Amino acid sequence: MTPRTPIKTKPVVSVPRNATVLEAAQAMVERNVGATVIVEADRLLGIFTERDVVTRVVLRKLKPETTPVTSVMTTEVKTVREDADRSSILQLMNAHHIRHLPVVDAEGRVVTMLSMRQLLRAEVNDLQQTVWELVADTAIDGAGG
Repeated sequence: MTPRTPIKTKPVVSVPRNATVLEAAQAMVERNVGATVIVEADRLLGIFTERDVVTRVVLRKLKPETTPVTSVMTTEVKTVREDADRSSILQLMNAHHIRHLPVVDAEGRVVTMLSMRQLLRAEVNDLQQTVWELVADTAIDGAGG
């Protein structure tokens, strides 16, 4: 059987705790990501996502250029370790309605960010490969095996 498709990740986008919402949003747009982590001295303080922009900034009519990202970020952040398997990651994200999940090393430093989209693409690639392998096996065996 073919090994599982690796998940394509991007370098983590982070902003310091004194960043404004506007600065965090600019960092996300410049790097084409949907979430940024807020860190201080390599310690994860929170996560700020596109959804947070809408629900915690726009709907509250806060000013992005003056609102500290720390006042609207999620502070109780779920994370996974680098060695977590894809199935458990997907289960965690699904159970907690998470679209972006920080991956941390043994010291708790954020090393990358996973998105639901990245994980699902890898799953789809694996399923496609499995289908092609089954088709190939059937063609080799012929009708009736």
